[in-house]
Amino acid sequence: MIRPAAPLAFLLLAACAATPEAPRADGGSLAILHINDHHSHLAGQSFAFDVAGLELESGAQSVTVEYGGMPRLTTLFAERGRAHENVLKLHAGDAITGTLYYTGFEGEADAAMMGGICFDAFAIGNHEFDHGDQGLADFLAALEATGCGTEILGANIHPAPGSPIEGMFAPSAVFERGGHRYGVIGLVIADKTAASSSPDPGTTFSNERETAQAEIDRLRAEGVDLIIVLSHYQYGREVALAEALSGVDVVVGGDSHTLLGGAGLERLGFQPDGPYPTVVQNADGDTACVVQAWEFSRVMGELVVSFDAEGRVTACEGLPLVPVQADRFTWTREGETLDLSPADTERVRAALAGIDEAHPTAPDPRAQALLAGYDAELSELTETVIGEASEDLCLARVPGDSRAAPLCDPSETFAQGSHVSNIVARAFLAGEPSADVAIQNAGGVRAGIAAGPVTIADVYTVLPFANTMTILTMTGAEIETALEDAVAHDPAGGGSYPYAAGLRFSVDASAPEGARISDVEINPRLSGGWSPLDPERDYRVVTNSFIASGSDGYATFGRVSADGRAEAMYSEYAQTFIDHVRDLSARGEGLSRPAPEEMSTRAYISADGCDHSRGG
Repeated sequence: MIRPAAPLAFLLLAACAATPEAPRADGGSLAILHINDHHSHLAGQSFAFDVAGLELESGAQSVTVEYGGMPRLTTLFAERGRAHENVLKLHAGDAITGTLYYTGFEGEADAAMMGGICFDAFAIGNHEFDHGDQGLADFLAALEATGCGTEILGANIHPAPGSPIEGMFAPSAVFERGGHRYGVIGLVIADKTAASSSPDPGTTFSNERETAQAEIDRLRAEGVDLIIVLSHYQYGREVALAEALSGVDVVVGGDSHTLLGGAGLERLGFQPDGPYPTVVQNADGDTACVVQAWEFSRVMGELVVSFDAEGRVTACEGLPLVPVQADRFTWTREGETLDLSPADTERVRAALAGIDEAHPTAPDPRAQALLAGYDAELSELTETVIGEASEDLCLARVPGDSRAAPLCDPSETFAQGSHVSNIVARAFLAGEPSADVAIQNAGGVRAGIAAGPVTIADVYTVLPFANTMTILTMTGAEIETALEDAVAHDPAGGGSYPYAAGLRFSVDASAPEGARISDVEINPRLSGGWSPLDPERDYRVVTNSFIASGSDGYATFGRVSADGRAEAMYSEYAQTFIDHVRDLSARGEGLSRPAPEEMSTRAYISADGCDHSRGG
């Protein structure tokens, strides 16, 4: 193991120190404070809070409440940790990838902010493998350098011989609190990590249930009192896992970004997907408790587990706590953002105080200062050159769109449309190795790319939204219907127009609705030849989360998602493009216009009947 280094050790060392506790001979209780899937979301966020019933003197019906972020979570973990005699602080994986903090600092900023909390254990998630075993090793080294001694766990991860992550993690760890021994087992979702991340060849992942049961049996044989599975395995699977395992007491989960809770969260405007905690019976018929804590450093779960002298759970109680700023609120009037008056601020604060899940929390000063330092560096890092464009890459919503100017003459996109939108789709396909084809809506791409150096800032100009990647399992017939949806949503050529990689088609926007797409062909992963799309066959389509939900006219995508055939990858779509540019640069290649036969629009007839393949 790499030994802790000094530079980050100053971060809230008091929060890392254990308090000696008196041993107990009978049953007891343990408080578990936990998060999951923060995905490099380090800064605070905001939500709209409905105040229509408060009759504020300003007349505001909704106010903006700042909440979340690692500096507030640092305060919240410390405060709630002091409130309990026996505490474990756990992170259920996917700490990295998702924002510019990862793009710029490649896990260093995440590790430093996690060091302010000093987690007792961290379970490796699937996105920790997004940049191979070496990327994970670098992140774990940065996490160890905080000096917290966080146990890194992954019972079903088996590194390839010579992998840089060999020896950097363990299957489980045992913690002693108040005279009891608590075993924590780490699990990662096996199939998704192998198929959709980038572990090194030879690094494998074993079955989650079989691995967990073997480790539980080993820990029980050693006399461990309570078993916690720290699982990056998705809420539905985690509930089933708890029911299938013998000897398990608690599953602290992640990967599905599930918000659990009750009416208090609904009053805040959030939509929980189940109760916190979710209580089930394990394979022995004993009580077991399942929790998750949503995503993006928005909430902290606080679970108190009570157990008897035999180590059987007698009760699980707790809440997901939302750390909110409670001394300043803003509202909008005629487009202007205004502070609430002191009187109105007090009314809103009182309303939030009546919601148990809303926890007034000030950012930790040292964590806030550390984050401010990273923010200052980001302004320079965004100008980092990540690759080259060998020629101008034109933007167009539809073939011939005037948006190609001033970078390009509209004649350059007249026949087949946007170069850069096709390249974005190619980046999606390259970034999700389990996908067959990629589809991107025209409106999600906002700028062309001029020939010459390409910077991180350029990418965020091209892809400025907070979209993430989603993989949909669809039949060929559904894919064709989705293309029809997109063209029908704005036949004159708007933001819904589809661009693709591994898929090409002809469009007649002047034809009747439902008959505008024809000649659909597929070349899965652009790795072979083109052939007709098989309407009966299932394909995996990677796209952005916005249209995967059915937005922008993609109704078929929405139905597929509602059917449970959507797999949220949570990779930021701009980061996927950055990775693609960097990969090309590493191979000595630059961004260039796709060959005409690989452009997704084969031929285009506009809504007014202009045949673009014939020049008008």
